[in-house]
Amino acid sequence: MTSPSRPFPPAPLAPRRIIPEGHVPERSGATVWLSNLERDGDWILPRIYRVFTFMGNVELDLTSARIGAGESQIEISCTLANVEITVPREIRVDCDWDGFAGNFSIERVGDTTPPDDAPLLMVTGSVYFGSVTVKIVGPKPPGLKDKLLATWRDLNS
Repeated sequence: MTSPSRPFPPAPLAPRRIIPEGHVPERSGATVWLSNLERDGDWILPRIYRVFTFMGNVELDLTSARIGAGESQIEISCTLANVEITVPREIRVDCDWDGFAGNFSIERVGDTTPPDDAPLLMVTGSVYFGSVTVKIVGPKPPGLKDKLLATWRDLNS
């Protein structure tokens, strides 16, 4: 049952995916030429992950990835290509990039305020005639369907 002062329960935090230092690989990466790479699900983000793409598409989804405490880095070299990185709100993000005729953007969806002790992800690199998007996703606020269901439950209780 909901109360007038707090009509909806808070959205639960996603499970923490921080792993011990000894389990985090030092380096890894991907090279994509004229093709597509998708990385999602349960995987370990190394301390330094390098992405080179030329006329390709790279999608990195960190929402279920495991990450070490402290700082990790994704280095990008993107030419005539597209890179999309999806990050959960449990990870702080800082970006530094340069480029020519390229686009580098950060999108925030929902509540994206990370905890104070969250690990840091540095996204750095170069974009030439391409696009890099870092999308930080938090829990979605209650939508119309959720509000109607909560009202219906209150009326029937």
